[in-house]
Amino acid sequence: MFKFVAEPFARMNPTACKICNNTQNNTLHRVREMQLGLREFFTYQQCGNCGCMQLMDIPADLGKYYPNDGYYSFNRELDIREKPDTLRKLKSDYLIYGRHKLLGRLLSIGYTVPDYYHWIRNAGVQYNDAILDVGTGNGSLLLNLFRIGFTNLTGIDPFIEKDHQYGAINIYRKSIFETEGQYDFIMLHHAFEHMDEPLNVLQQLFKLLKRGKYLLIRTPVMGGYGWDTYGVNWMDLDAPRHIYIHTQDSMRLLAGQAGFELRKTVFDGNYMSLIGSDQYAKDIALPDPRSYMVDKSASGYRESDIEHFKKINRQNDLDQRSDQAAFYLYKS
Repeated sequence: MFKFVAEPFARMNPTACKICNNTQNNTLHRVREMQLGLREFFTYQQCGNCGCMQLMDIPADLGKYYPNDGYYSFNRELDIREKPDTLRKLKSDYLIYGRHKLLGRLLSIGYTVPDYYHWIRNAGVQYNDAILDVGTGNGSLLLNLFRIGFTNLTGIDPFIEKDHQYGAINIYRKSIFETEGQYDFIMLHHAFEHMDEPLNVLQQLFKLLKRGKYLLIRTPVMGGYGWDTYGVNWMDLDAPRHIYIHTQDSMRLLAGQAGFELRKTVFDGNYMSLIGSDQYAKDIALPDPRSYMVDKSASGYRESDIEHFKKINRQNDLDQRSDQAAFYLYKS
């Protein structure tokens, strides 16, 4: 790996930051589309005050960059044959709520606890709470929640082909601005960065969330290890799908403006982002035959290399320098 020094791109003139209105020391960067391997260039502006990275030239047709047969969120069909059972519920009772300690501990021996257990526990979500997953893709996360006992599950995504109903799981082809009702827990897992006008988005989510409840936003974080190391080849820039890549400062500012209280931030980086960034720096796009995500043996990465990326990622989480974080926003 290497230290990448990003150079500003000066063909366009910087403008006021859309988050904090700052006009001083804003810089422009050229970023390639590499997830689909199109290699088109897009211009981003990095704010000199709040640090937020913003896409300047948003394509008129973003749907082109979310092909249902190629984009990762849509490439699996739900398997709904497996239903919640008593033992599964007992295990989730223990892991989330600390109930049935003796039996729950026995059932959990050797079990790798998925991240969604932590999200549910941190937000104090109950089994019958109304849960909304924004940017749900094929709804696989909702299926996982259903399997451990949650029963009031809704997903929305404007880029899926059509609505789907899977028993207790309802998935709709719509945006948050077309969504009504009130929810006990709203999740955006790597969806917020895809949305223009983030303040309007948060204000709408504030309306959809019940008082005394949490909104969870998991999103890339600008200014951490990935950007410092790889610059414009940082995988989490993901041009042009990521319209905004926020910093802790810009998230805190937006949350307050929308009426939320930012109560907790948990860094949860993914070592695969580091591998992808390393590949992009070598001009290897995600679907390239040499890509680790396509063919591990052809990628040239040894097991020791992968362990090294994992070690860096773990340390970044501890140092709060990871490329991604979970923000818990509370509505009082």
